[in-house]
Amino acid sequence: MKLSKQSNNAPTAAPLQSLAQGSMFWRPEHIEQSAWLDHLPWIFWLMEAVHPQRCVTLGARRGSPHLALCQGVSRLGLDSECLLVAEDNDTAAEIHALADRRYGPLAGRLNVSPRRSVKKLDVGGIDILALDLAPDDEDMEDVLERWLSQMSDRGVVLIPGINRREPGCVTHEHFAALQVIYRSITFHQGDGLGVVMVGERPPELLETLISRWNAPTAARTVREVFARLGRACVDQALADAQTARLHSVKERLETVEQERAERIASLEQLQNQLKERDKDLAGLEADKLHLAEENADAQRLVQSLQTELAQVRAQLTDTEASLREAEQRSQSLEAVVAEKEANIQTRFRELATMTNIAEEADQQKDYFKQRAETYNQRNEEKKAELKQFRKAFGVVQQQLNARSEEVTTLKAGMEKLERELEKRDRSLADRFDELGSLTAALEEKERELVNLRGDGASHSLTKGAGLLSAKSHGLGIKSSNRKDQERKRRKQQEALAELEASEWFDSQWYLKQYPDIASDSRYSATPALHYLKFGGFEGRDPSPHFDSAGYLEAYPDVAFTEINPLLHFIRDGIGEGRSPRP
Repeated sequence: MKLSKQSNNAPTAAPLQSLAQGSMFWRPEHIEQSAWLDHLPWIFWLMEAVHPQRCVTLGARRGSPHLALCQGVSRLGLDSECLLVAEDNDTAAEIHALADRRYGPLAGRLNVSPRRSVKKLDVGGIDILALDLAPDDEDMEDVLERWLSQMSDRGVVLIPGINRREPGCVTHEHFAALQVIYRSITFHQGDGLGVVMVGERPPELLETLISRWNAPTAARTVREVFARLGRACVDQALADAQTARLHSVKERLETVEQERAERIASLEQLQNQLKERDKDLAGLEADKLHLAEENADAQRLVQSLQTELAQVRAQLTDTEASLREAEQRSQSLEAVVAEKEANIQTRFRELATMTNIAEEADQQKDYFKQRAETYNQRNEEKKAELKQFRKAFGVVQQQLNARSEEVTTLKAGMEKLERELEKRDRSLADRFDELGSLTAALEEKERELVNLRGDGASHSLTKGAGLLSAKSHGLGIKSSNRKDQERKRRKQQEALAELEASEWFDSQWYLKQYPDIASDSRYSATPALHYLKFGGFEGRDPSPHFDSAGYLEAYPDVAFTEINPLLHFIRDGIGEGRSPRP
């Protein structure tokens, strides 16, 4: 299964023939690796040539090369590790489950993105790196740059899909860039496969193939052999799939035949039961006729009994009518007696009630007379109190009017004082300007005197001018502080405008990523202000495309200046070639 040297600078056909004869070796075990079936024989040949210690697959898509690498290590009996590096998702979990179920300990997995997991492996510990990212993945260049530094001195990188040229596919561009730096070979079956030799000391067999690859005959021969083996591998996979499908259809057919036999047996049993039911039905018909005769006799007996019952009911009705008439007469007499007794009792009760009402009316008359006298006395007292209250209210009203006039006068005085203070401020500003002009004139005079009289005479003038300048400086401290505050505010507004206008800051993403900022009434309306003042130094990211903590960690000179990381990147970092996600 190895390529050997020939004098005509072309690989001999014997190793390739031996590879073709060992078809059971490269027979695919997983139909799930269909995207790599065209290149499965080359992968097995490469693994036998390199004898890798570790094989890494970046990404997890349908048709992952991870299963092919695991199969090669298992068939060759190599002491190797096959590692799948992909984010946690359903496809990655399914691929790892298949590999773990068949190949056990030699199949490993890292549940992180390929971009962030490169530091988890030792430098120089990867011999074969298979790229399984989407052809339009924007991070492909960054991922390749990070992982190439981890390759061993005999490392080989496999890049599929180099023949795809539809819009958005960038795989062929990255492969072309690597071809400028490293030696490579290409296979064109399927979507194409690029093989990049990034190691400085490839194995002898692989070195022989690379050194003779420039010969058209040798390259064409190797491509044809592996293309033919790849097509055979694909055909074998399709045949296995068809065989499995045929086996499934046969099992289904056997199940249907068995169900058909069971249904025929059940039908025969139902027919036997139907015959027995027909016999039972004939017996029931005979019983029905006998019962009909008995029913006719019973009906005649019932009719005779009904006639006798009607006669008894008529007699009973006459008796009940006589009893009701007697009861009615008795009830009418009892009602007359009860009514007379009730009238007598009512008259006695009415007489007693009237007597009690007359006595209570006399008592209430005396009580209301006493209450009327008391209310009249209290009414006179309340009238006197009301007159005194009206007098006091008039006095308070007069005092309130006087206070209102005083407040109006004080407001007018305050407005007048404020206008005078404004005039004083303007006058002081004019005086400060005059003092500045005088200071400049004195300094000019001092320089002239120095030129005329020497150092001694100028010293006294300098002292006087210094005192005058100190006074003017003391008077201008307040205005200087105001200018500093205004300057700081203006700089903050400029920085805020730069962040909001930048494509690196996403306000909606920032609020969604950090709910505590979205619930803060001060910063939810302007999230860029929070990121400018606090978020950048707390390690919060302004968008998925910029890593604040990583930027400060990678560039300590930025952290030393205490400037917001994204603001530094916008103003200086882009021009200096710094990375937004180091």
